[in-house]
Amino acid sequence: MDLSLSQPSSPRVSEPREDEHVVKAAKSLRRHIGHEETSNEDTPSRQWSPGAIFWVESAPPSSGGAKCRLPCPEKIMPGEYRIAVIPGQHSYYGRDSTDYYHISCFETIADFSQLAFVDRVQPVTRDTWQVRNLKATSILDGNFLMDAGAERLLLEWKKTVISLIGHRDARAGTPETLEPDSFDDLLANAGSSKFVPRAIADLSDFDYDIFRTTLAPFESDGPDDNDEWNLFEQYLAVRDGQEGALDYRHSLSETLNAWKRDIRRTFCHQGNAEDGDGIAELGPKAIRAVTRLAVTPRPDIQGAFGRGR
Repeated sequence: MDLSLSQPSSPRVSEPREDEHVVKAAKSLRRHIGHEETSNEDTPSRQWSPGAIFWVESAPPSSGGAKCRLPCPEKIMPGEYRIAVIPGQHSYYGRDSTDYYHISCFETIADFSQLAFVDRVQPVTRDTWQVRNLKATSILDGNFLMDAGAERLLLEWKKTVISLIGHRDARAGTPETLEPDSFDDLLANAGSSKFVPRAIADLSDFDYDIFRTTLAPFESDGPDDNDEWNLFEQYLAVRDGQEGALDYRHSLSETLNAWKRDIRRTFCHQGNAEDGDGIAELGPKAIRAVTRLAVTPRPDIQGAFGRGR
């Protein structure tokens, strides 16, 4: 597991240094995804359209890191979460490029208060790596894939922001609230002593087991635990119904930076490194949860090849 301990131990929110570059880059990104440049347009319908996807991934090993597409002096170092825009805004010899960004830099040009931007955010995981067009050898080595905690936090962030946008843009009455189904219950409550497992149609045993264990957002000491640990409550920088949440541009990077910080603290502590300072703030239950969620789930290779048949 690459903990990237050579990176700065404190969360970094990097900003492009020149406002004119930010304004120009923001307009260029809007044109790139076919979105109107005005800031007060009606919200587009939530229909997935061809074009750029904003992939959130873990930067793979490299000698000097990747260059951020914006005028940022810092490289994107191995193990950092980054955004890869595919296709990028330029092509070379007829081939589409990929544009890489620090997440905090990308947040300055992507308007995540609009569905046209939020809907394009996708994590690179065991289920999406082929759409990202990555090589199987890289994936089996654990490169590019997000760890379990980051995957869950990203998708919960996206779900929460979409809900906030829906409430803001509701034209009349209260937005319809759908009754949670078994899969929603699994995503929200796995790991809690109160969670009751139920069969879910069209979900493989492999995926069910991962969601129930590795990806579970709760960590519990058992039925008598009245203070269960919850991943989303600990790290998510935006909440459903939170006033003014859509105005804060760095909620995604803040969420993932806080999570990455505690991964470092936890594993440095286990290795008796000095960087583990502050580990006492986490406590045994949180350390257990972070250790579990820091794992990167791999694809179901057996299932992909008919389980040996």
